[in-house]
Amino acid sequence: MTDILRISGNVPSRCWGSAFRDLAWVLGMSDDFSLPFPEQAGRAFEALDRGLAAAGTDRSRLISVQVYLHDVNEKPAFDAMWARWIGDDPAGWPMRSCVQVAFAGGNKIELIAVAARPDG
Repeated sequence: MTDILRISGNVPSRCWGSAFRDLAWVLGMSDDFSLPFPEQAGRAFEALDRGLAAAGTDRSRLISVQVYLHDVNEKPAFDAMWARWIGDDPAGWPMRSCVQVAFAGGNKIELIAVAARPDG
């Protein structure tokens, strides 16, 4: 369908996001699974920002973010990074949840976001 925007990924058969009309769904994850958690999380935020931009939106228009962690004990460190990334204004905070999952291949974090698009 030509009215669905697909954001190319770096893994065959996967994309980093999709957008349709006024909504975008975007993935943020590290591009280097050999890194420790803080560095993977930082790269996940960077990837999420790039994906949101490619979809025609940004973090100020986030609706929800699902956070998948390899170890829930990393949540306090993630929460501190999240607070710096999302900012101080509660009017800009999306709904967010964190869950622990089993990843393969050294992945430690994935962010799955839904955002509004101003020109969708």
